[in-house]
Amino acid sequence: MEPRILYETVHGSRAYGLARAGSDIDHKGIVAGPPAWYFGFRPAPEQIETGPDRVLFELRKFVRLAASGNPTLLEVLFTDPADHVVVAPGGARLLAERDAFLSRRVAESFGGYALAQLKRIRTHRRWLLSPPERPPTRAEYGLPEQATLPRDQIGAAETLLEHGEVDLPPNFLGLLERERRYRGAKKHWTQYQKWLRSRNPQRAALEARFGYDTKHALHLVRLLRMGVEILERGEVRVRRPDREELLAIRDGAWTYDELMSRALALGERVRAAAATSPLPAEPDEAKLDALCIDILSAEVRP
Repeated sequence: MEPRILYETVHGSRAYGLARAGSDIDHKGIVAGPPAWYFGFRPAPEQIETGPDRVLFELRKFVRLAASGNPTLLEVLFTDPADHVVVAPGGARLLAERDAFLSRRVAESFGGYALAQLKRIRTHRRWLLSPPERPPTRAEYGLPEQATLPRDQIGAAETLLEHGEVDLPPNFLGLLERERRYRGAKKHWTQYQKWLRSRNPQRAALEARFGYDTKHALHLVRLLRMGVEILERGEVRVRRPDREELLAIRDGAWTYDELMSRALALGERVRAAAATSPLPAEPDEAKLDALCIDILSAEVRP
């Protein structure tokens, strides 16, 4: 037996109203599995990817992530009805109760995703303006060619130091610090090489022209604005009313300094909105659990 699709919707740039020629058509959905997923002893999948642009989440995983404030999955419940592909009775129940998933957790989830975008923008800009020329060497950090401390011992010593549980000789601490800095530089070089290999040519051209990743900037601003809207008014506006401005940001309308200034201001506004938001601190998990049980009871029978 195949899983039953409860709900499926167009997601991503087309749902946001930000698609352009050549944009992918992304789909996200929610499924109830066959009885074997719930009554058998073999592990059941929590999500199914039927292609690069279509992901179906098992209902219980979806509810867990949406209740945590996961931006992607909360958005799935608030797309425009014109973007809905499948709405079975179980999906209709979820849509009817979608406000029950909203809470002040949004401040951390939307804000956290936005900060991840901001970190990538800063890192990529650093690589654009001052790219590393070669991998680091151990000699540059005053280290012998072969590590004298096994990796597991380094990790154990760092953990003990973090908890203040051990006093170590200064020479050992110095060696530990140099090893840590070397590992950080090596990781940075590996990430840089991966970035070079995986860059989309069109995005690379935008980065070279404007000095930062403007597509990341678009989503940074979108996430922060959505966080404010949810916290202040309880509204999840997936199809963006600020479409034209967001597309202008994508096209480099803001300088890097302007982006940083506005993003930091929006981050402060998210934090302020969380302090005064009418939303509950967290969703009523008992209510969501009962909703999940009701839907699965109707959909899955041994």
